Amino acid sequence: MGFPRQVSIDISEHFFRLTTESVRLRSNETHSYQTLATLVNARAASAAAMDHDSDVLRSHLDKIPTEGGIRIKLRVTASSAENLSEAQHILAKQLGQGMSAGDMLSLLLFDYIVEQKAKAVVAKLREQGLDLPPTQATGKIASDSQQVSPSVPMA
Repeated sequence: MGFPRQVSIDISEHFFRLTTESVRLRSNETHSYQTLATLVNARAASAAAMDHDSDVLRSHLDKIPTEGGIRIKLRVTASSAENLSEAQHILAKQLGQGMSAGDMLSLLLFDYIVEQKAKAVVAKLREQGLDLPPTQATGKIASDSQQVSPSVPMA
């Protein structure tokens, strides 16, 4: 079970939408037009470190079917193929099931989107000063009996 350098798979419409959303997010992140191959190559080195609960990964694969009627082709670097093979082996063992190259790509993109959405939430919290402890965010110390609402300054 090795990840091929030249990938040609028929994917579902939901998986296709996952690829286009991932490429859109990556292009916006880098301020440069990206392709699925450049995204996969950029993420492959960290694929084995993917840290999601097995049930979450299984749920993703159930909700976003891999196989379908839309053909995609991409070529990855040799090092990316090696990294993806390692991750594929680790995740197949973690999930207790076989994993195709398409499944591996789907999980890689899922991981990327989750990371990007988490970054967006953290950025919004920082804009509102919510990443700081309540004493720094409001400039006052709340007693144990006070309710602290970070969006409303304390009087």
